[in-house]
Amino acid sequence: MGRYLLRRALSSSIVLATSLVLVFLSIRVLPGDPVLARLGAATEVTPEALKALREEAGLDRSLLAQLFSWLSHALRGDLGVSYISQFPVTQLVGERIPVTFELTFFIIVLSCIFSLILAPLSILKPGGRLDRFIGSLTSIGLSIPGFVTGIIFILIFSLTLQWLPSLGFVPITEDLGKNLQLLIMPSITGALTATPYLVRYLRASMLEIKQSSFIRTAEGKGLSDSRIMFRHILPNSLVPTLTMLGLIVGYTLSGVIVIEYMFGLPGIGSLAIEGAFKRDYAIIQGVSLVIISLFILTTLLFDILCGIVDPRLRVSKERQNEI
Repeated sequence: MGRYLLRRALSSSIVLATSLVLVFLSIRVLPGDPVLARLGAATEVTPEALKALREEAGLDRSLLAQLFSWLSHALRGDLGVSYISQFPVTQLVGERIPVTFELTFFIIVLSCIFSLILAPLSILKPGGRLDRFIGSLTSIGLSIPGFVTGIIFILIFSLTLQWLPSLGFVPITEDLGKNLQLLIMPSITGALTATPYLVRYLRASMLEIKQSSFIRTAEGKGLSDSRIMFRHILPNSLVPTLTMLGLIVGYTLSGVIVIEYMFGLPGIGSLAIEGAFKRDYAIIQGVSLVIISLFILTTLLFDILCGIVDPRLRVSKERQNEI
């Protein structure tokens, strides 16, 4: 187990470092100048003032020097200062990340609930009408982008029926009811995007378990279909599904950017988009570091959890590494 964790930590570090370098370089090739974006509509700016601002932001140095400077400060927990607001990026991310965590939590909970309902129903009669109907629903969910679903929800439930507000956020500590009301549409939007992947993976896993010999033995003993489903098939199918759930959690953390911006939620996704519009390199780099780190950490934790729940997976991976 120790060697497996060491290998996973090493590979995760390599992925993190490579991703950060790519993000850093891709930002620099985008058109626009953060210093000019900071000045806005100001016209009476001398070249000397522009040069001083670039030196202050560290943009006058080479790309390699800027990269190593940022990485060295990031390792100490310093993500730099926003070019526009002049606030520390660590402070800005810290203020907004609870909103992203709360939204991600609701999306994952709803995705798990939907999947645990739809997947068992689909394998009651594989190939039957209900199975084909659920398969069609998941195909539609896979083909429709999340922002389209969000727009439809806003048009129906906010603008037409006026049941739910379309924008805004109230912290859960101030008003629980209002908080949940504002998060209903964003959470369902994200859940409908993530659920099809989880349903298909869980359904495939349940079908494989259903064809196992111990299930036929349980059927031969006369156990009811519901007992076989919830005592044997579903529990054994959840272990391999944890891997997919870990990926979905990671993708959700990085994919709520559009949802947050669409519904006016002040999370790190909205912060990243605002930083992109203003060419604020420090914010984009800081948010990218946080999102990539959370994704890698989440998948690593779920891999470890799978190894703890089912030691056969851990032993198999260790043997593959030895080969």
